[in-house]
Amino acid sequence: MTMAAETLEENKATVELREEMDTRCRLNPDYASRIGNFGFIELEETWGDEATILNTARISTTNRRLAGLADFTQRDRDLLHHLLVHNHGTPFETVYCRWRIIAPIFVLRQWMRHRICSYNEFSQRYREPITAFYLPDDAARSIDGFQVLDDAQLQRYRELMEGLHRFYRDEYARVCQRLETAERAGEIPAVAGGRNPYRARARELLRNAMPVATYSDLYWTINFRSLMNFFDLRLKPDAQFEIRQFATVAHAMFKRRFPLLGETMDRVLAGEAGS
Repeated sequence: MTMAAETLEENKATVELREEMDTRCRLNPDYASRIGNFGFIELEETWGDEATILNTARISTTNRRLAGLADFTQRDRDLLHHLLVHNHGTPFETVYCRWRIIAPIFVLRQWMRHRICSYNEFSQRYREPITAFYLPDDAARSIDGFQVLDDAQLQRYRELMEGLHRFYRDEYARVCQRLETAERAGEIPAVAGGRNPYRARARELLRNAMPVATYSDLYWTINFRSLMNFFDLRLKPDAQFEIRQFATVAHAMFKRRFPLLGETMDRVLAGEAGS
């Protein structure tokens, strides 16, 4: 009889992230959401609004300024649609969003195909990996009711992921023990505070074994023009399931924050012609 493998213990970074996600969902329920077994997205902050776009567009033609959406007339709404449908793009670059995203590495590598934006990602050079990894649920591993990955394969997948994380944990612990012994023996200098170059190099090497199913954590700052392109590509039915999950939730959050701009965007993406 084969003994069951030990449960993979969450490290400090993973425990902290889990607690933070729960806190953010509680404090910011309209703009923070869990996705999948460990995923998360939050619309943390925005700059500019629909009025910013029209004020920017009119800079050469009028001194009239809109204070906010409450000031909009039907003519203003029509102009917003006209500018967007006819690709007068620069004014739409004045609205920015900052998102916090916790997603599997393979999802984030797709995300980074969208280059007109700013990323700042969790680094395994400085910290141990997040021990959580993506587990596809029934919807993720089925097409039209057919399981592409069956239960037995999912179990082997889980065991492989856990094994790779245990490899990192065990080998990094061995490195740290060897370094402590070498320091006591005077073979290498003891590093007081700051970044230990020996441990750092071990993390750099051992992270090579980490699978792309491992979760990572990043901030994503993007203007509306580029965000609209993200939605156009990643909300499509043929977009990969996992990134489409994130895009769907982000789209709903954006429309909640910018109702008129979100509605106008959807009309344009649906192919509605303008005057």
